[in-house]
Amino acid sequence: MKVKSINLERVEGTARLELVWKDGFIEDARVSFPYTRGIERVLKDRPYMDALVITPRVCGICGHAHLIACVRALEKAMGIEPTLKASLVRNITQSFEILQNHIKWFYLFILPEFLQDSNGLRKLYEPFKGRRWFLAIRQAAQAVKAIALFSGQWPHSSYAVPGGITSNPKPSDLAQLEAITHQIRDFFLKQVVGLEEEELRRFLEGGSLSLLKGDLGLFLEFAHKEGLFRAGRAYNRLLSGGELYNPSGFYCKKTYHGRIKPSALQELTPPSYSTVSPLRYRSFPYETGPLSRQLLSGNRFIKNLHREYGDSFMVRVVARVLEIWHILSRIEEGTKRLYECLHEPSTSLKKPPHVKRAYGYAFVEAARGTLMHEVEIEEGLIKRYRIITPSQWNLGPRCERFLGVAERAIVGLESERQAMLVLRSFDLCSVCTTR
Repeated sequence: MKVKSINLERVEGTARLELVWKDGFIEDARVSFPYTRGIERVLKDRPYMDALVITPRVCGICGHAHLIACVRALEKAMGIEPTLKASLVRNITQSFEILQNHIKWFYLFILPEFLQDSNGLRKLYEPFKGRRWFLAIRQAAQAVKAIALFSGQWPHSSYAVPGGITSNPKPSDLAQLEAITHQIRDFFLKQVVGLEEEELRRFLEGGSLSLLKGDLGLFLEFAHKEGLFRAGRAYNRLLSGGELYNPSGFYCKKTYHGRIKPSALQELTPPSYSTVSPLRYRSFPYETGPLSRQLLSGNRFIKNLHREYGDSFMVRVVARVLEIWHILSRIEEGTKRLYECLHEPSTSLKKPPHVKRAYGYAFVEAARGTLMHEVEIEEGLIKRYRIITPSQWNLGPRCERFLGVAERAIVGLESERQAMLVLRSFDLCSVCTTR
């Protein structure tokens, strides 16, 4: 038996992977995060509106999702609803944050891992040099520009407030939004999947993996050679809080739709090797993310793929990349609806009310999966704030009964390279995982 500890590179924050080998296979794996975040402690006893500025700074990648989770938790606590116009804008900007995250993750973290040994392809995708790398980064930058049309900035936007938004979009903003959406749409069809729109629609109704071309097709070739079509499976229990475009619920042998209850979330005592609390739902570990969302939304192709290969590395990656198309379609629908209500007010409140005592929570979909914010307010001040991130679901450590989700997915693999690739499929983020 041998043990190897690896300090992980290209991670937001600091993380470590420890692998225990026996007879040529990984017998055990530990994903550890040595530092704490402390945002919840910072929020204690502050005016509740401060949370709208502080919580987006939990993460520089999915800060907008934290803002939306925060404002929805506050709205639930106060019993108020945003205007339709504000809800549409929030959904569109939240969708664009997920979109740009998916593009960056695939082109910066997944494809480069496969192309290190291929000189011809490496030149196309090499960071800061490759033509296709630059093209992908431009699309992600355009998605950020779309967010800024309404939020004024990204990351760390704070334009969402209880009752609505602080911006007042104009028809010219929506025209820019449509142009950006169309540009990313063309990029996805031509470069990511290499299909015409009608071909893609037929494929999603139940086509074969072999029909995929473009960069996703290239990924599938390499994943097959590396033996990763069925590798990297965890517990095959998947969960989503919904609140964007898919219904909430979970998958465990079959799909169940229904509300996820905060009272059923259990944060257990961290093991000695990590500062992160193991997270369980009704005593069991669950994976969250695009695969969960696609299964719950009824995506026929992903359901068939999952039925054949389970929650494997390949299925996890394909589900996330194909979600880009699903999100683009929803953005287009939301933009059309937004044109019809531009005349409405941006917020339903003139000023924030004084809150004597209140409790609220919200589940929001971030790029990596389900995010929850929970708040208790007394006399206008935050008495308790809790954040549960997607990375805590996926990358959290073991408890007495179960390994963490990513740890379970790594056990049984044959090489360090496979272990690193499987870990990347969960999209590592240290600052989101720690408390």
